[in-house]
Amino acid sequence: MDSMRNFSLGITSSTENMTETEFDLNLLYEKYIPEKFLIPKIIKTILYAFGFPGNILACILWLQKPMLHSSGCYLAALAASDVLFLIMSLMYDLTLYWKVKVLEFPTICQLFPCMYLSVQYLSPLLTLAFTVERFISIRFPFKRRIYCNIKRAVCVILTLVAISLGVAGIQIYFWHYDYNLEKCVNRLEFVYLSEKWTWVTEFVMFMFVPVLILLFNILLVVTMRNSSRRAQELYGPMPPKQKTVTTKMLLVVSFVLIFTTIPVSIVYSLNDRFPLGDLSAIDNISNDVTWQRHLNFMLTQEIIYDIGMSHYACNFYLYLLIGKKFRLAIKKYFQKLSVMKLVDFKDRNSRSLRSSFTELRSMS
Repeated sequence: MDSMRNFSLGITSSTENMTETEFDLNLLYEKYIPEKFLIPKIIKTILYAFGFPGNILACILWLQKPMLHSSGCYLAALAASDVLFLIMSLMYDLTLYWKVKVLEFPTICQLFPCMYLSVQYLSPLLTLAFTVERFISIRFPFKRRIYCNIKRAVCVILTLVAISLGVAGIQIYFWHYDYNLEKCVNRLEFVYLSEKWTWVTEFVMFMFVPVLILLFNILLVVTMRNSSRRAQELYGPMPPKQKTVTTKMLLVVSFVLIFTTIPVSIVYSLNDRFPLGDLSAIDNISNDVTWQRHLNFMLTQEIIYDIGMSHYACNFYLYLLIGKKFRLAIKKYFQKLSVMKLVDFKDRNSRSLRSSFTELRSMS
């Protein structure tokens, strides 16, 4: 697909105004920086191997009692969003790196960028909502029942989903399927609008929102320290409460998202500083300084992007590392599954024995 990297963080590359009939950059990258295609194959395969089972299991556990509360709703929605992102990313990788025709079809060509970007937007938005919910819970404990309940959490989640789809929905008009090239390409009449819209939305979702998350995290930490200090002055040393574990989960997940998202956005914002070299000098790329700077930058950009994807796959393992209650919930869940399988096995054996006994009686 033409300029498919536009579907990931930090859009707007210097190749947006070029068509595949003029020049295929991927072929050039495969020749001069094959690591750009080898590295993501390795890193993303590992992320998919750990991300799919981890996120699916996390979503199931956060929807189980007693884990089902307002914070659990946000974490379950985040896990579901991450699963959708990994599915979309896998489809994109099959097209770009493995040369499997998955996206080069009418309708899919237009719907895919909308869905792919919307799940990317949803991750920081859900983290922000979860951060604000935790801040309200600790800073205004008497308003917790009003603002920090399951019903309100579900409403916020649905609203964020609608916002993400609305912001990304315009991508349907930016792309179309070219039946002559049999590829998905940018609509030339919308190139300028696509570029500006992309920069604004990318800045808001992947720069402004993470900074907001960071600010609320700082306020949250300060509020927790002040509350703990006041409680110790009034009541003396107090044992840690379970709710602080959920808050620690939030802080870790938030900071992982911040430290993986912002570098990706920054490196993609530098695209214009490393433009393509002279197309007439393609045969002498190894001696062309501009081309070498561009190729080195593209390889660095790919590595940073692949590492930045890790937050879509690692949340489950962060919960395991931090949350004792989460680990106990996993243990109980698998124990319940094993008991259910054992009961089902006994029931099937019992039915088989009864049917065999019935057949013997009929034969006699």
